[in-house]
Amino acid sequence: MLSHNRTTQVSYTPIRHEGKWGYEWWVLEACDPDAPPPADLHAFSVERARGFSKTVRDLIAATPKEHLQRWPIRDRPPIRQWSKGRITLVGDAAHPTSPYAAYGAGMSIEDGYFLARELAAVDIGDTPAVSAALQRFEDRRKPHTSRVSQEAYRIGKLFHHLPAPLRPVRDFVLDHTPLLQKQVGDGMPDHIISQLAEIEDAEPYVPLHRREKSHSQ
Repeated sequence: MLSHNRTTQVSYTPIRHEGKWGYEWWVLEACDPDAPPPADLHAFSVERARGFSKTVRDLIAATPKEHLQRWPIRDRPPIRQWSKGRITLVGDAAHPTSPYAAYGAGMSIEDGYFLARELAAVDIGDTPAVSAALQRFEDRRKPHTSRVSQEAYRIGKLFHHLPAPLRPVRDFVLDHTPLLQKQVGDGMPDHIISQLAEIEDAEPYVPLHRREKSHSQ
C-alpha cells in the first residue's frame, strides 16, 4: 500500500522473514544530507504518519524501536563500465536503485542468472574468454537496469523534490489521470516481466569456437 501527501510517502507491505509473516513499513521524504538524523526515529515516523491510514499508524505504533532503521537514499547515474579483466559488478554495486522501482533485489537476482550463464559457456581459466563473457553480461544487462533505476529516480524526484508551487498541480494530475498507473503500475512491471520471460525462454549461450567445432563434426 503506497500513500502520499505533498511531502511524504508512508507505506507498508506484507513480508515473510525467517519463516514468519509480518509487515514492513516505511516513511520517505526529502532531506538535507548534511543535517543530523532524527534523534528518535519512532517519534519522527509517528509524526510524519499523522493523517495517513489507521493501519499504517498502528503498524508504526506496534514496532519496537530497536527494529527501526534509517536508510538514506542516494541516486547515481548509470556507470559506463561494470567489468575489468576478471572482475565485474552486479546488483546495487552496478546499478543502485531507489525503492520507487521496488525491483533492486530482483535485478540483482537476474544479474546472477545472466552472469552465471555467460561464465558457464567459457573456460574460467582462460582470462580473455572470461573478460569477453563479463562484457557480454554487462552489455546485455545495461539497457534494462538503466531504464528501471532511472525511472525510479524520476519518480522519486517527482514525489519529493518538486518545487512547492508545482506540488498542487502534480497532485491533481496524479489523482485525476491514469499517468502514475500507466508508468508504475503497468509500464514498469511489463518491462520486468519481459526480462523474466527472457530467462525462461532463452537458449544457453554457445561460444563461437564451440559452434564451429559442433558444425565441423
